[in-house]
Amino acid sequence: MKRWILMLAGLLAGAAHAETALTTRSTELQSQPQSDAATVATLAENTKVEVLIRKGAWSQVKTAAGQTGWVRMLTLKPEGAAQQAPAASGSNPIGALGGLLTAGRTSNTATVTTGVRGLSEEDLQNAQANPAEVEKMQRYSVDKQAAQAFAQRSKLTPVTVDYLPEPDPAANNQRNAEGS
Repeated sequence: MKRWILMLAGLLAGAAHAETALTTRSTELQSQPQSDAATVATLAENTKVEVLIRKGAWSQVKTAAGQTGWVRMLTLKPEGAAQQAPAASGSNPIGALGGLLTAGRTSNTATVTTGVRGLSEEDLQNAQANPAEVEKMQRYSVDKQAAQAFAQRSKLTPVTVDYLPEPDPAANNQRNAEGS
């Protein structure tokens, strides 16, 4: 009986290896989970990595060459998600065990949600200029060439958005009169 328990423990230890993933595009491997951290290397699209740890929007990964660093979680996709189903068949005991261990999972994908708090009319009426914050914000600006280089590296495509039409003052007056 002990022999069976030890064999099962060995199988579980082998099946519980780290998750592998592929990069969805060329991405920077960074020394820390921060946008301004030093770049360790640049990973090409479809580079296979081993995911070691997740921290917020970042994943610590290890490459086949042994380099470790951090990449944004959204630049990774689980490797072979569609290929896992056949491996879970009874013909491969490790695959079957892996299927058993992941049976409770419904998805390997990440969901990102962004919330924005609106400003009330009172907030807008009480707003005051803050030159120090404007100066701080301007330090984050980049020139047009740097922005275009970033967009190209990130595979972003330009989209022209038309300005909204000027509001009709008569319609605003009517709405204000109805709201009073």
